[in-house]
Amino acid sequence: MKTTFVAKVWLFILAAAIMAGMALAGDETQKEQKPFNDELPIFKAPVDDQAPVPVMNQIMNRGDKSGSVTKLPLDNLRARKFKTSDGKAGWKVEIPGNRALATPAVVDGMVYVGGGFGSYEFYAFDAESGEPKWAIKVSDDGPTAAVVADGVVAFNTESCTLFVVDAKTGRQLWSIWLGDPLMSQPAIADGKVFMAFPSRGGHQIIALDLKGGKEKWRAPIAGDIISAPVAYKDSVYISTFDGHVYRFRMRDGHEVWNKDFQATSAPWLYKDQVFVSQRKKGEEAPREAVLRMDNEKGAPNQSKGAWRERAALYLDAAVQNRSAYNAAQKSDDASVGFSSGPAAAKLGEAMANVGQGTVRGLWEYQGSRPCVYDGVLYMTQGDEVVALDPDSGKELWAKDLSGDLEKLGGHLGAPPSPAGEKLYLAAVTGEIIVLDKNRGAIRDTIEVGSPMRFQPALAKGRIYVGTTDGKLICLELGDRKADGWTMWGGSPSHNGE
Repeated sequence: MKTTFVAKVWLFILAAAIMAGMALAGDETQKEQKPFNDELPIFKAPVDDQAPVPVMNQIMNRGDKSGSVTKLPLDNLRARKFKTSDGKAGWKVEIPGNRALATPAVVDGMVYVGGGFGSYEFYAFDAESGEPKWAIKVSDDGPTAAVVADGVVAFNTESCTLFVVDAKTGRQLWSIWLGDPLMSQPAIADGKVFMAFPSRGGHQIIALDLKGGKEKWRAPIAGDIISAPVAYKDSVYISTFDGHVYRFRMRDGHEVWNKDFQATSAPWLYKDQVFVSQRKKGEEAPREAVLRMDNEKGAPNQSKGAWRERAALYLDAAVQNRSAYNAAQKSDDASVGFSSGPAAAKLGEAMANVGQGTVRGLWEYQGSRPCVYDGVLYMTQGDEVVALDPDSGKELWAKDLSGDLEKLGGHLGAPPSPAGEKLYLAAVTGEIIVLDKNRGAIRDTIEVGSPMRFQPALAKGRIYVGTTDGKLICLELGDRKADGWTMWGGSPSHNGE
Protein backbone atom coordinates (compact mmCIF):
# COMPACT_ATOMS: atom_id res chain seq x y z
CA MET A 1 0.00 0.00 0.00
CA LYS A 2 1.35 3.39 -0.89
CA THR A 3 1.82 5.71 2.07
CA THR A 4 0.53 9.23 1.63
CA PHE A 5 2.64 12.24 2.46
CA VAL A 6 0.37 13.15 5.40
CA ALA A 7 0.61 9.63 6.78
CA LYS A 8 4.40 9.78 6.53
CA VAL A 9 4.41 12.99 8.51
CA TRP A 10 2.25 11.47 11.24
CA LEU A 11 4.43 8.35 11.36
CA PHE A 12 7.52 10.52 11.70
CA ILE A 13 5.95 12.51 14.55
CA LEU A 14 4.87 9.28 16.29
CA ALA A 15 8.33 7.75 15.96
CA ALA A 16 9.96 10.92 17.26
CA ALA A 17 7.65 10.96 20.26
CA ILE A 18 8.42 7.31 21.04
CA MET A 19 12.16 7.92 20.75
CA ALA A 20 11.91 11.00 22.95
CA GLY A 21 10.01 9.02 25.57
CA MET A 22 12.64 6.28 25.50
CA ALA A 23 15.38 8.87 25.84
CA LEU A 24 13.65 10.49 28.78
CA ALA A 25 13.17 7.11 30.43
CA GLY A 26 16.80 6.31 29.80
CA ASP A 27 17.90 9.63 31.24
CA GLU A 28 15.76 9.05 34.32
CA THR A 29 17.30 5.61 34.79
CA GLN A 30 20.73 7.16 34.59
CA LYS A 31 19.75 9.78 37.13
CA GLU A 32 18.53 7.17 39.55
CA GLN A 33 21.76 5.22 39.21
CA LYS A 34 23.90 8.29 39.78
CA PRO A 35 24.92 8.67 43.44
CA PHE A 36 22.92 11.33 45.21
CA ASN A 37 26.02 12.79 46.77
CA ASP A 38 27.30 14.01 43.40
CA GLU A 39 24.53 16.59 43.36
CA LEU A 40 23.08 18.93 45.93
CA PRO A 41 22.48 17.11 49.22
CA ILE A 42 19.00 16.00 50.21
CA PHE A 43 17.81 17.02 53.64
CA LYS A 44 14.94 15.65 55.65
CA ALA A 45 13.19 17.20 58.62
CA PRO A 46 11.80 14.81 61.26
CA VAL A 47 8.40 13.29 60.55
CA ASP A 48 6.78 15.09 63.46
CA ASP A 49 8.22 18.45 62.44
CA GLN A 50 5.52 20.62 60.83
CA ALA A 51 7.98 23.13 59.41
CA PRO A 52 8.04 23.45 55.60
CA VAL A 53 10.22 20.99 53.70
CA PRO A 54 13.59 22.64 52.96
CA VAL A 55 13.68 24.30 49.55
CA MET A 56 16.60 22.10 48.50
CA ASN A 57 14.48 18.98 49.01
CA GLN A 58 11.70 20.52 46.91
CA ILE A 59 14.11 21.31 44.11
CA MET A 60 15.63 17.86 44.04
CA ASN A 61 12.35 15.90 44.24
CA ARG A 62 14.40 12.76 43.78
CA GLY A 63 12.87 10.47 46.37
CA ASP A 64 13.73 9.85 50.01
CA LYS A 65 17.44 9.12 50.41
CA SER A 66 17.98 11.09 53.60
CA GLY A 67 17.87 9.52 57.03
CA SER A 68 14.99 8.88 59.37
CA VAL A 69 14.78 8.69 63.16
CA THR A 70 12.31 6.73 65.29
CA LYS A 71 11.98 7.07 69.06
CA LEU A 72 12.58 3.86 71.02
CA PRO A 73 11.22 2.81 74.42
CA LEU A 74 13.63 2.86 77.35
CA ASP A 75 12.35 -0.35 78.95
CA ASN A 76 15.33 -2.50 77.91
CA LEU A 77 17.90 0.00 79.19
CA ARG A 78 19.02 -0.05 82.78
CA ALA A 79 22.06 1.35 84.53
CA ARG A 80 23.40 -1.04 87.15
CA LYS A 81 25.79 -0.18 89.93
CA PHE A 82 29.26 -1.32 89.05
CA LYS A 83 32.37 -1.81 91.15
CA THR A 84 35.77 -2.86 89.90
CA SER A 85 37.93 -5.43 91.66
CA ASP A 86 40.00 -2.62 93.17
CA GLY A 87 36.95 -0.79 94.54
CA LYS A 88 36.22 1.87 91.91
CA ALA A 89 32.47 2.49 91.92
CA GLY A 90 30.19 3.66 89.15
CA TRP A 91 27.56 2.32 86.79
CA LYS A 92 27.32 0.38 83.56
CA VAL A 93 24.71 -0.12 80.88
CA GLU A 94 24.78 -3.16 78.63
CA ILE A 95 23.80 -1.78 75.26
CA PRO A 96 21.55 -4.17 73.30
CA GLY A 97 23.47 -6.11 70.67
CA ASN A 98 26.79 -6.26 72.58
CA ARG A 99 28.62 -4.55 69.73
CA ALA A 100 31.86 -2.56 69.71
CA LEU A 101 31.22 0.96 71.11
CA ALA A 102 33.02 4.16 70.17
CA THR A 103 34.07 6.96 72.55
CA PRO A 104 31.11 8.41 74.50
CA ALA A 105 30.49 12.17 74.45
CA VAL A 106 29.77 13.77 77.85
CA VAL A 107 28.27 17.26 77.75
CA ASP A 108 25.97 19.21 80.09
CA GLY A 109 25.27 16.27 82.36
CA MET A 110 24.43 13.84 79.55
CA VAL A 111 26.30 10.93 77.94
CA TYR A 112 25.79 10.20 74.25
CA VAL A 113 26.80 6.94 72.62
CA GLY A 114 25.90 4.93 69.54
CA GLY A 115 24.88 1.28 69.75
CA GLY A 116 28.09 0.19 68.04
CA PHE A 117 29.29 -1.11 64.71
CA GLY A 118 26.35 -2.80 63.00
CA SER A 119 23.64 -1.31 65.23
CA TYR A 120 20.90 1.15 64.28
CA GLU A 121 20.51 2.74 67.71
CA PHE A 122 21.77 5.84 69.45
CA TYR A 123 21.34 6.68 73.16
CA ALA A 124 21.50 9.43 75.76
CA PHE A 125 22.00 8.80 79.50
CA ASP A 126 22.29 10.89 82.63
CA ALA A 127 26.01 11.34 83.23
CA GLU A 128 25.82 10.93 87.00
CA SER A 129 23.34 8.09 87.43
CA GLY A 130 23.28 6.37 84.04
CA GLU A 131 19.49 6.75 83.85
CA PRO A 132 18.40 6.54 80.20
CA LYS A 133 17.06 9.83 78.86
CA TRP A 134 16.21 8.98 75.27
CA ALA A 135 16.88 6.36 72.63
CA ILE A 136 16.41 6.50 68.87
CA LYS A 137 16.64 4.13 65.95
CA VAL A 138 18.16 5.53 62.76
CA SER A 139 17.74 4.33 59.21
CA ASP A 140 21.37 3.26 58.69
CA ASP A 141 23.74 1.09 60.69
CA GLY A 142 27.00 1.75 62.49
CA PRO A 143 26.85 5.02 64.51
CA THR A 144 30.27 6.56 65.09
CA ALA A 145 31.44 8.53 68.09
CA ALA A 146 29.31 11.65 68.46
CA VAL A 147 30.29 15.30 68.64
CA VAL A 148 28.19 17.70 70.71
CA ALA A 149 28.04 21.49 70.47
CA ASP A 150 25.50 24.29 70.70
CA GLY A 151 22.75 21.99 71.96
CA VAL A 152 22.94 19.48 69.12
CA VAL A 153 24.48 16.04 68.64
CA ALA A 154 26.07 15.12 65.32
CA PHE A 155 27.02 11.59 64.34
CA ASN A 156 27.20 9.59 61.16
CA THR A 157 26.54 5.97 60.46
CA GLU A 158 28.99 3.65 58.74
CA SER A 159 26.23 3.26 56.17
CA CYS A 160 25.66 6.05 54.95
CA THR A 161 24.11 9.12 56.64
CA LEU A 162 25.03 12.13 58.77
CA PHE A 163 22.44 12.86 61.48
CA VAL A 164 22.04 15.99 63.61
CA VAL A 165 19.61 15.69 66.54
CA ASP A 166 18.53 17.80 69.49
CA ALA A 167 20.75 17.03 72.48
CA LYS A 168 17.93 17.14 75.05
CA THR A 169 15.32 15.08 73.23
CA GLY A 170 16.95 13.19 70.35
CA ARG A 171 14.55 14.84 67.90
CA GLN A 172 15.98 14.85 64.40
CA LEU A 173 16.92 18.32 63.19
CA TRP A 174 18.25 17.28 59.80
CA SER A 175 20.10 14.52 58.02
CA ILE A 176 21.95 13.97 54.78
CA TRP A 177 22.69 10.78 52.88
CA LEU A 178 26.36 10.96 51.87
CA GLY A 179 27.72 7.61 50.70
CA ASP A 180 28.78 4.12 51.69
CA PRO A 181 30.86 3.43 53.69
CA LEU A 182 31.58 6.31 56.09
CA MET A 183 34.50 5.18 58.25
CA SER A 184 35.30 8.43 60.08
CA GLN A 185 33.32 10.70 62.41
CA PRO A 186 32.33 14.38 62.04
CA ALA A 187 33.87 17.48 63.60
CA ILE A 188 32.18 20.73 64.63
CA ALA A 189 33.67 24.24 64.60
CA ASP A 190 32.59 27.75 63.61
CA GLY A 191 28.93 26.74 63.43
CA LYS A 192 29.69 24.09 60.81
CA VAL A 193 29.89 20.31 60.78
CA PHE A 194 32.65 18.72 58.68
CA MET A 195 32.49 15.22 57.23
CA ALA A 196 34.21 13.07 54.58
CA PHE A 197 32.37 10.78 52.18
CA PRO A 198 32.78 8.75 48.95
CA SER A 199 31.20 10.08 45.76
CA ARG A 200 31.09 9.02 42.13
CA GLY A 201 34.08 11.21 41.32
CA GLY A 202 36.08 10.25 44.42
CA HIS A 203 36.04 11.15 48.10
CA GLN A 204 35.16 14.64 49.27
CA ILE A 205 35.09 16.65 52.47
CA ILE A 206 31.97 18.72 53.01
CA ALA A 207 31.10 21.60 55.35
CA LEU A 208 27.44 22.02 56.36
CA ASP A 209 25.66 24.55 58.53
CA LEU A 210 25.29 22.93 61.95
CA LYS A 211 21.77 24.10 62.70
CA GLY A 212 20.15 24.01 59.26
CA GLY A 213 22.24 21.61 57.17
CA LYS A 214 22.87 24.02 54.30
CA GLU A 215 25.98 23.13 52.33
CA LYS A 216 28.78 25.68 52.73
CA TRP A 217 31.48 24.04 50.62
CA ARG A 218 33.00 20.78 49.53
CA ALA A 219 36.45 19.76 48.24
CA PRO A 220 38.01 16.62 46.73
CA ILE A 221 40.32 14.43 48.83
CA ALA A 222 42.28 11.23 48.15
CA GLY A 223 40.11 8.88 50.23
CA ASP A 224 38.33 8.42 53.53
CA ILE A 225 39.98 10.05 56.50
CA ILE A 226 41.63 8.69 59.62
CA SER A 227 39.33 9.13 62.65
CA ALA A 228 37.93 12.62 61.99
CA PRO A 229 38.56 16.09 60.59
CA VAL A 230 40.46 18.36 62.98
CA ALA A 231 39.54 22.05 63.27
CA TYR A 232 42.10 24.58 64.47
CA LYS A 233 41.82 28.38 64.25
CA ASP A 234 40.78 29.20 60.66
CA SER A 235 41.44 25.80 59.08
CA VAL A 236 40.36 22.17 58.89
CA TYR A 237 43.01 19.43 58.74
CA ILE A 238 42.68 15.80 57.73
CA SER A 239 44.79 12.71 57.13
CA THR A 240 43.51 10.20 54.58
CA PHE A 241 44.05 6.46 54.89
CA ASP A 242 46.48 6.47 51.98
CA GLY A 243 48.70 8.88 53.95
CA HIS A 244 47.90 12.35 52.56
CA VAL A 245 47.62 15.32 54.93
CA TYR A 246 45.49 18.34 53.95
CA ARG A 247 44.78 21.81 55.21
CA PHE A 248 41.56 23.55 54.08
CA ARG A 249 40.47 27.10 54.83
CA MET A 250 37.47 26.78 57.12
CA ARG A 251 35.36 29.59 55.67
CA ASP A 252 35.32 28.48 52.03
CA GLY A 253 37.10 25.12 51.65
CA HIS A 254 40.11 26.50 49.77
CA GLU A 255 42.87 23.88 49.79
CA VAL A 256 45.87 25.56 51.41
CA TRP A 257 48.14 22.54 50.99
CA ASN A 258 48.10 18.79 50.45
CA LYS A 259 51.10 16.53 51.07
CA ASP A 260 51.69 12.78 50.82
CA PHE A 261 53.45 11.99 54.10
CA GLN A 262 52.19 8.42 54.58
CA ALA A 263 50.42 9.70 57.68
CA THR A 264 49.09 7.02 60.01
CA SER A 265 47.04 9.22 62.36
CA ALA A 266 44.79 12.23 62.41
CA PRO A 267 46.73 15.52 62.77
CA TRP A 268 47.27 17.44 66.00
CA LEU A 269 47.88 21.21 66.02
CA TYR A 270 50.11 22.96 68.53
CA LYS A 271 51.80 26.37 68.26
CA ASP A 272 50.90 26.43 64.55
CA GLN A 273 52.80 23.20 64.05
CA VAL A 274 51.10 20.10 62.62
CA PHE A 275 51.94 16.71 64.15
CA VAL A 276 51.09 13.31 62.68
CA SER A 277 52.39 9.79 63.02
CA GLN A 278 54.07 8.66 59.82
CA ARG A 279 54.90 5.35 58.18
CA LYS A 280 58.45 5.53 56.91
CA LYS A 281 58.84 5.07 53.17
CA GLY A 282 60.99 2.46 51.53
CA GLU A 283 61.12 0.08 54.47
CA GLU A 284 60.46 -3.63 53.87
CA ALA A 285 59.12 -4.04 57.39
CA PRO A 286 56.96 -1.10 58.54
CA ARG A 287 58.45 1.56 60.76
CA GLU A 288 56.66 4.53 62.28
CA ALA A 289 57.80 7.93 63.51
CA VAL A 290 56.38 11.33 64.48
CA LEU A 291 56.42 14.02 61.81
CA ARG A 292 56.16 17.75 62.53
CA MET A 293 55.46 20.26 59.78
CA ASP A 294 54.83 23.98 59.62
CA ASN A 295 51.22 25.07 59.41
CA GLU A 296 51.76 27.63 56.64
CA LYS A 297 53.04 25.37 53.85
CA GLY A 298 52.93 21.86 55.30
CA ALA A 299 56.69 21.45 55.06
CA PRO A 300 58.55 19.22 57.57
CA ASN A 301 60.56 21.36 59.98
CA GLN A 302 62.50 18.88 62.11
CA SER A 303 66.21 19.52 61.91
CA LYS A 304 67.13 15.86 62.50
CA GLY A 305 64.29 14.19 60.67
CA ALA A 306 61.17 12.50 62.03
CA TRP A 307 61.13 11.65 65.74
CA ARG A 308 60.87 8.43 67.68
CA GLU A 309 61.19 6.07 64.74
CA ARG A 310 60.62 2.43 65.62
CA ALA A 311 59.51 -0.93 64.22
CA ALA A 312 55.73 -1.02 63.84
CA LEU A 313 54.19 -4.49 63.75
CA TYR A 314 50.86 -2.79 64.39
CA LEU A 315 51.09 -1.36 60.84
CA ASP A 316 52.10 -4.67 59.26
CA ALA A 317 49.14 -6.06 57.30
CA ALA A 318 50.54 -9.60 57.35
CA VAL A 319 50.79 -9.54 61.15
CA GLN A 320 47.39 -7.91 61.59
CA ASN A 321 45.68 -10.39 59.25
CA ARG A 322 46.74 -13.25 61.55
CA SER A 323 45.31 -11.63 64.69
CA ALA A 324 42.11 -12.43 66.56
CA TYR A 325 41.12 -8.80 66.01
CA ASN A 326 41.12 -9.24 62.24
CA ALA A 327 38.91 -12.32 62.50
CA ALA A 328 36.38 -10.35 64.58
CA GLN A 329 36.48 -7.48 62.07
CA LYS A 330 35.72 -9.77 59.12
CA SER A 331 32.83 -11.35 60.99
CA ASP A 332 31.36 -7.93 61.79
CA ASP A 333 31.86 -6.73 58.21
CA ALA A 334 29.98 -9.76 56.90
CA SER A 335 27.14 -9.09 59.35
CA VAL A 336 26.50 -5.68 57.71
CA GLY A 337 26.83 -6.92 54.14
CA PHE A 338 30.54 -6.46 53.53
CA SER A 339 31.69 -10.05 52.98
CA SER A 340 34.05 -8.42 50.50
CA GLY A 341 35.18 -4.84 50.81
CA PRO A 342 33.32 -2.14 48.85
CA ALA A 343 35.39 -0.43 46.17
CA ALA A 344 34.59 3.00 47.65
CA ALA A 345 36.37 2.04 50.88
CA LYS A 346 39.76 1.68 49.15
CA LEU A 347 40.66 -0.99 51.67
CA GLY A 348 43.81 -2.02 49.81
CA GLU A 349 45.31 1.46 50.06
CA ALA A 350 44.46 1.66 53.74
CA MET A 351 45.90 -1.78 54.46
CA ALA A 352 49.16 -0.87 52.73
CA ASN A 353 49.54 2.19 54.95
CA VAL A 354 47.98 1.42 58.36
CA GLY A 355 47.77 -2.39 58.30
CA GLN A 356 43.97 -2.58 58.63
CA GLY A 357 41.85 -3.65 55.67
CA THR A 358 38.26 -4.08 56.89
CA VAL A 359 35.44 -1.58 57.28
CA ARG A 360 35.17 -2.16 61.04
CA GLY A 361 38.95 -2.03 61.40
CA LEU A 362 39.09 1.41 59.76
CA TRP A 363 35.91 2.59 61.52
CA GLU A 364 37.70 1.82 64.80
CA TYR A 365 41.26 2.78 63.83
CA GLN A 366 42.87 5.73 65.67
CA GLY A 367 46.54 4.90 65.25
CA SER A 368 49.40 6.52 67.15
CA ARG A 369 47.68 9.88 67.25
CA PRO A 370 49.83 12.59 68.89
CA CYS A 371 48.31 14.86 71.51
CA VAL A 372 50.04 17.89 73.05
CA TYR A 373 48.93 18.70 76.58
CA ASP A 374 50.64 21.12 78.98
CA GLY A 375 53.52 21.46 76.53
CA VAL A 376 54.26 17.73 76.18
CA LEU A 377 53.43 15.43 73.26
CA TYR A 378 51.84 12.11 74.26
CA MET A 379 50.83 9.14 72.14
CA THR A 380 50.24 5.40 72.25
CA GLN A 381 52.67 3.94 69.74
CA GLY A 382 51.44 0.38 69.31
CA ASP A 383 52.56 -1.29 72.52
CA GLU A 384 54.09 1.75 74.27
CA VAL A 385 52.90 5.07 75.68
CA VAL A 386 55.42 7.78 74.88
CA ALA A 387 56.08 11.38 75.96
CA LEU A 388 58.15 13.74 73.75
CA ASP A 389 59.20 17.38 73.83
CA PRO A 390 57.20 18.88 70.91
CA ASP A 391 59.87 21.52 70.28
CA SER A 392 62.91 19.25 70.12
CA GLY A 393 61.55 15.72 69.77
CA LYS A 394 63.49 14.59 72.85
CA GLU A 395 62.00 11.50 74.45
CA LEU A 396 60.95 12.28 78.02
CA TRP A 397 59.71 8.81 78.96
CA ALA A 398 58.19 5.62 77.51
CA LYS A 399 56.03 2.97 79.15
CA ASP A 400 55.43 -0.56 77.85
CA LEU A 401 51.89 -1.89 77.69
CA SER A 402 51.05 -5.47 78.58
CA GLY A 403 49.65 -7.90 76.03
CA ASP A 404 50.73 -9.77 72.92
CA LEU A 405 50.38 -7.27 70.11
CA GLU A 406 50.58 -9.87 67.34
CA LYS A 407 47.82 -12.04 68.83
CA LEU A 408 45.52 -9.23 70.00
CA GLY A 409 45.96 -7.07 66.90
CA GLY A 410 45.80 -3.32 66.43
CA HIS A 411 47.23 -1.05 69.10
CA LEU A 412 47.29 -2.35 72.66
CA GLY A 413 45.87 0.93 73.89
CA ALA A 414 43.84 3.81 72.51
CA PRO A 415 45.28 7.35 72.34
CA PRO A 416 45.57 8.65 75.93
CA SER A 417 43.10 11.14 77.38
CA PRO A 418 44.96 13.75 79.48
CA ALA A 419 43.60 15.63 82.50
CA GLY A 420 45.29 17.25 85.46
CA GLU A 421 48.53 15.41 86.25
CA LYS A 422 47.47 12.13 84.66
CA LEU A 423 46.90 10.27 81.42
CA TYR A 424 44.00 7.84 81.13
CA LEU A 425 44.40 4.97 78.70
CA ALA A 426 41.83 2.36 77.63
CA ALA A 427 43.56 -0.94 76.88
CA VAL A 428 42.53 -3.89 74.73
CA THR A 429 43.47 -6.17 77.65
CA GLY A 430 40.51 -4.82 79.65
CA GLU A 431 42.11 -2.25 81.95
CA ILE A 432 42.04 1.51 82.25
CA ILE A 433 45.65 2.48 82.89
CA VAL A 434 46.30 5.73 84.75
CA LEU A 435 49.78 7.19 84.22
CA ASP A 436 51.63 10.07 85.81
CA LYS A 437 51.97 12.44 82.87
CA ASN A 438 55.32 13.79 84.06
CA ARG A 439 57.16 10.51 84.68
CA GLY A 440 55.11 7.79 83.00
CA ALA A 441 54.73 5.84 86.23
CA ILE A 442 51.54 3.81 86.61
CA ARG A 443 49.34 5.50 89.20
CA ASP A 444 46.44 3.07 88.94
CA THR A 445 45.20 0.08 86.96
CA ILE A 446 41.41 -0.20 86.86
CA GLU A 447 40.10 -3.62 85.88
CA VAL A 448 37.10 -3.12 83.61
CA GLY A 449 37.00 -6.73 82.42
CA SER A 450 36.19 -6.06 78.76
CA PRO A 451 38.46 -5.02 75.88
CA MET A 452 38.41 -1.36 74.84
CA ARG A 453 39.60 0.09 71.53
CA PHE A 454 38.40 3.71 71.75
CA GLN A 455 39.70 6.65 73.75
CA PRO A 456 37.90 7.38 77.07
CA ALA A 457 36.03 10.59 77.92
CA LEU A 458 36.60 12.49 81.20
CA ALA A 459 34.12 14.80 82.92
CA LYS A 460 33.69 16.04 86.51
CA GLY A 461 35.91 13.42 88.12
CA ARG A 462 34.47 10.50 86.16
CA ILE A 463 35.74 8.38 83.29
CA TYR A 464 33.44 7.05 80.57
CA VAL A 465 34.40 4.21 78.24
CA GLY A 466 32.75 2.00 75.67
CA THR A 467 33.87 -1.61 75.38
CA THR A 468 34.12 -3.92 72.38
CA ASP A 469 31.34 -6.11 73.82
CA GLY A 470 28.77 -3.35 74.16
CA LYS A 471 29.16 -2.00 77.70
CA LEU A 472 28.99 1.70 78.52
CA ILE A 473 30.86 2.17 81.79
CA CYS A 474 31.20 5.19 84.09
CA LEU A 475 33.57 5.16 87.09
CA GLU A 476 34.22 7.66 89.85
CA LEU A 477 37.94 8.48 89.86
CA GLY A 478 38.14 10.51 93.06
CA ASP A 479 40.03 13.25 91.25
CA ARG A 480 38.28 16.52 90.40
CA LYS A 481 40.93 17.29 87.81
CA ALA A 482 39.73 14.36 85.71
CA ASP A 483 37.68 16.70 83.58
CA GLY A 484 37.56 18.46 80.24
CA TRP A 485 38.19 15.60 77.79
CA THR A 486 34.54 15.26 76.89
CA MET A 487 34.62 13.29 73.62
CA TRP A 488 37.04 11.76 71.11
CA GLY A 489 39.92 14.20 70.61
CA GLY A 490 38.84 16.16 73.67
CA SER A 491 36.30 18.49 72.05
CA PRO A 492 34.06 18.93 68.99
CA SER A 493 37.09 20.19 67.04
CA HIS A 494 39.07 17.03 68.02
CA ASN A 495 42.09 19.12 69.03
CA GLY A 496 41.74 19.26 72.81
CA GLU A 497 39.86 21.97 74.71
